[in-house]
Amino acid sequence: MPLVSMSKMLAHARKERYAIGYFEAFNMDALLAVISAAEQAKSPVIIGFGGQFLSSPKHEAPENVYVFGAVALEAAMRSKVPTAVLLNEADQLTMIYDGMQAGFNAVMYQKPGEDFQKIRSITKEICEKAHRLGIDVESEIGELPIADIATGKQTIGANTDPDIALEFIDYTGIDALAVAIGNIHLLETGKSELDYELLKKLNDKSPVPLVLHGGTGISDEDVRKAISAGIVKVNVGTALKRTYINAIDRFCRNKDLVEVDPHITIGWGGQDDMLSCGRAAVASKVLEYIDLLGSANRVPN
Repeated sequence: MPLVSMSKMLAHARKERYAIGYFEAFNMDALLAVISAAEQAKSPVIIGFGGQFLSSPKHEAPENVYVFGAVALEAAMRSKVPTAVLLNEADQLTMIYDGMQAGFNAVMYQKPGEDFQKIRSITKEICEKAHRLGIDVESEIGELPIADIATGKQTIGANTDPDIALEFIDYTGIDALAVAIGNIHLLETGKSELDYELLKKLNDKSPVPLVLHGGTGISDEDVRKAISAGIVKVNVGTALKRTYINAIDRFCRNKDLVEVDPHITIGWGGQDDMLSCGRAAVASKVLEYIDLLGSANRVPN
């Protein structure tokens, strides 16, 4: 199936009052697991990678966004369901522009702590260049708190101001708005408390679809309420990584790794392949989210 515009997918979701998941991949297993789950559920889906993870200075060698973009684009083009490819939360402008050439048909620039007027100007520039190429742009107004998984502490965020958001949309021309309404990045323990009055105001004012980041840290009940109040895209990343880690951990605990055949254990497929076990677990988790978001069976036969 051809690559599909994220904005067109979200427009349909907004009209029909469901949400589409952006399931952030971290390797080939995760990427293919997401598409496999979406095909099984007959659900439109957004795949992609996190720009800030790709550009992390902790990498011994820089990751090449062209490689990630090419892999994601090819996976999308061969998918049996409508698929968009997002370069999410990239904090380097060069990566955004490289991503546009690499195969991503949606991009998001985000640099916490950067001056708002600078973000406003940069985002307008990104939109002008992206739209000429048929690429969608997502942006965020406000700032999500970030949970430290190791310590349980979190940074202080700032909720989205509806008036500032509306002016930002008008000025920049963005295609989707990520909102801060109590949602928290990287939250695993406990759940976010969402401000539904604020969400209603934002949905009433916004001419573009609304996006909820930090999907892992939101209860199922609140996800459903958020969708009914106007959210049409939910980002999920942390839950997928945790699911993959847990699956690999269970595999290793049940095997004598000194004695296993390395060829069967990595790359052979099936229950004796640790990577296959991780991939199957991620696909199962994605299916749970697709059901929660109401996007299953939205693809015509």
